[in-house]
Amino acid sequence: MTAIPPPPGPAPQTQQPPPAQPASSTQANVDRATAATEDLIDRGAPWSSRTSWTIVLAEGIVAGILGLIFLFKPLGGSATTLQLVGLVLLIGALITAFQLWRHRVRPDLEILAAFRAGSGTTVGLVVIMATFFAAVTEAVSAALAVIIGIGFIVFGLTGIAASFIRPGSAPLPMPSLVANAALAVAGAVLMFAGAAGSGAVDGIFNLLGILLIVAGLGLGGYAYLLRQQEMSGVRR
Repeated sequence: MTAIPPPPGPAPQTQQPPPAQPASSTQANVDRATAATEDLIDRGAPWSSRTSWTIVLAEGIVAGILGLIFLFKPLGGSATTLQLVGLVLLIGALITAFQLWRHRVRPDLEILAAFRAGSGTTVGLVVIMATFFAAVTEAVSAALAVIIGIGFIVFGLTGIAASFIRPGSAPLPMPSLVANAALAVAGAVLMFAGAAGSGAVDGIFNLLGILLIVAGLGLGGYAYLLRQQEMSGVRR
């Protein structure tokens, strides 16, 4: 008598991979904002191949307005001017920190960039906090001018050093070199003016105001040239 084989059991269940979790809307918004910021920084750099004439024109307008504020001081005296200078330094440092965070800085320049971002952030915050929460006397204004001058010197010298660190036979980035040299010189002038007293600081702010107005006019002219190139099809 032959044995009857048992009925076949249920087929083994194959494990299905867990469904992919959709990215959160918060992360998507952060990614979009980060990409937009990167694009804005790139298109606002005068030496970038993707420079937008509209952003350069906006930068020129901002430089001109800052120059007028430095020159005529309609919002107050040296305290307001110091706040604006500290804010400019802080914004520049935060842009550098953002580029480091997004790994947009070459590995051989990361140490210099981190030092630049840290020093600029420290000086900017010290100046802004001091002018907002303390009585700004003439002595305090002179001391803060020295601090800001040191911050600009550090900012400029690190930028100059980074300009000379080039991969292979890459050309020297002259626009970046000139801009950072101007920052270092402005910082030295501001530091010595602060050491000479608040009267000298006011005179230097007047000079910086004139230079900012000239820079704003220059950026406006450069924006016009970029616009003409875009309209003629030379660049897109």
